[in-house]
Amino acid sequence: MSNFFAEVKAVFSKEVIHIFNDFTTLRIALIFPLMQMLILGAAINNEVKDLKTYIFDQSRSYASREFIGAVQASTYFKIKGYTYSKDALTKLLISGKAHVGIIIPPNYSYKLNSGQKPSIQALIDGSDSTVATQAKSALEGLGKNISAKTIEAKRQGSLLESVNALDVRTRLLFNPNLKTKFFTIPGLLGIIVFLVVGFLCCVSIAKEKEQGTFEQLLVTPLAPLSLMIGKILPYLIIGLLDFNLSVFAMFVGFNVPIAGNLLILETAAFIFMFSVVGLSIFVSIVSATQMQAIQMLQMMLLPSILLSGYVFPFDSMPTFFKTIGLCLPVTHFISISRGVILRGAGLEDLLLPFGVLILYGIFFLLLSVKVFKKHLS
Repeated sequence: MSNFFAEVKAVFSKEVIHIFNDFTTLRIALIFPLMQMLILGAAINNEVKDLKTYIFDQSRSYASREFIGAVQASTYFKIKGYTYSKDALTKLLISGKAHVGIIIPPNYSYKLNSGQKPSIQALIDGSDSTVATQAKSALEGLGKNISAKTIEAKRQGSLLESVNALDVRTRLLFNPNLKTKFFTIPGLLGIIVFLVVGFLCCVSIAKEKEQGTFEQLLVTPLAPLSLMIGKILPYLIIGLLDFNLSVFAMFVGFNVPIAGNLLILETAAFIFMFSVVGLSIFVSIVSATQMQAIQMLQMMLLPSILLSGYVFPFDSMPTFFKTIGLCLPVTHFISISRGVILRGAGLEDLLLPFGVLILYGIFFLLLSVKVFKKHLS
């Protein structure tokens, strides 16, 4: 029995020494659950708030300002500005710069004060069924509250139905039936590209390093940039193939129509893949083993799923986590994907996320080349 415990102790001591010698793996193992707890506990929030709201106020009266004030006071909405036509308001919704557009008619004040029933139209981006449902309920609730206050001020003690004084008519755009798959599947395209292209590229290069074949590339007369592009191209081709298969499955298998230009979506996917491949090469080069490379990429995958707006409302996140989300390429690709597929957004509507993706692609490619040169020397 004493020999048994001595053997266990010896093996235990050996494993502890091995774990502490492999500090990178130990650090990832400790940081990963902590990061999961922080993200899942603090950043993930189904509560809808600060929805980007624009107003088209044709009444410009005290009554309309009172309604706008009630909207502003609500935690659900954040008024970002005013427009001067319905077309401009619709354009903001298509581009994704607005979640809600409120149209107040010219005769709003007159009808409200003369005992008639004024109507206010609210255009809501229905892409995310959860957000759209809560926004619709909140706006209709505001209408009822203002109705109650108006009736109380005019007919004290009367038992009239307060809901009849003001009619807030909500209209859901882009996804009127509030189908969840219309929101999740276009976002899933970005996650699939990250998973397939990122892990395939990362594992392949890390495996070459472990087997020693990567070192043989280092002694070739090829320039680092040529070598890097040569390694990137096969994964870009595989990524584009997988992306198009996913788009086909989305359209045929899930009946999600593509409202916009498919060429814009393909271009965005290609630029996004450059970012993912560049990031994967960087991770695989700085990692000592294949397992370390996979663990590091997994650490980036979790924020890419949870902080990109893929599952949870992006604007409802705390500012700190929202900033992290904006630093992730997948966030901007999902924005383009949903814009093209659901809202029919054009290139002029998506210049910002496109520009960010291009910068990310250039940054990660140059970073990979720099790290590769350093490794070469």
